[in-house]
Amino acid sequence: MAIENVEAPMVGKILRVEVAAGNQIAEGDPICVIESMKMENFIFAPVSGTIKELKVAPHQVVQAYDVVAVIEY
Repeated sequence: MAIENVEAPMVGKILRVEVAAGNQIAEGDPICVIESMKMENFIFAPVSGTIKELKVAPHQVVQAYDVVAVIEY
């Protein structure tokens, strides 16, 4: 099995987390929603697999390139 770290593309606040640890996801599925500059942006899964770990929660502020989730595939 391989590991994929999913990173925040920008500075912002996590509004919603769409998955939980242990969930099976497909490439392109939404992982969470981040608000930046008054716009909502989805962070999508880059690969299909299982959410091994979530590193964010709603209302948490993240920096660009912070890891938001770890996917095992």
